[in-house]
Amino acid sequence: MTGHPSKLLRIAHALDPIAIWTGKLTAWLIIPMVLSLVYEVVARYVFDSPTLWAYDMTFMLYGAFFMLGSAYTLQRKGHIRTDSLYGGWSPRTQGIVDAVCYIVMFMPFAAIFLWFGWSYFFKAFMTGERFVSSPWMPITWPFKMAMPLTGLLLAIQGVSEFCKSLDAAISGRWPDGAGQTGLGREAT
Repeated sequence: MTGHPSKLLRIAHALDPIAIWTGKLTAWLIIPMVLSLVYEVVARYVFDSPTLWAYDMTFMLYGAFFMLGSAYTLQRKGHIRTDSLYGGWSPRTQGIVDAVCYIVMFMPFAAIFLWFGWSYFFKAFMTGERFVSSPWMPITWPFKMAMPLTGLLLAIQGVSEFCKSLDAAISGRWPDGAGQTGLGREAT
């Protein structure tokens, strides 16, 4: 792309590092998850002494890993999309469709997820809620905190993607490295 980026792209470029940074930070959750799984397998099958906590730890870490990584996945164009019609459209048409979809479908979802996730987390935090289905009975609020945080991260990245889409709708081209067609990123 030649020239200076538009104001919309400057906004997007200012917001993208949030998803990139949190995605890379979230990726580190895989280490304690794998370590707790390995510990459980060794304790159970080598020492015949299974843990009370390993299963709970792995499902909480995997849930947080999955949810908190979703904004990074959005920024990297890693979510599933069906391109049977979309791929043949011009970048301008793709930008219009994407911008409308971000406003009409994506942002309301992110707002609802943030709103209800916050109340779900806050109630668990204030009451000291615990997982009663587990003999370990860990507190739930750290796990439930991932929900409103995910909603916030998705909303921030949604604004970035909306700005990129709106820029493509106006300029008739996707910014370098942000093309929407095909399986990966493609400049048009």
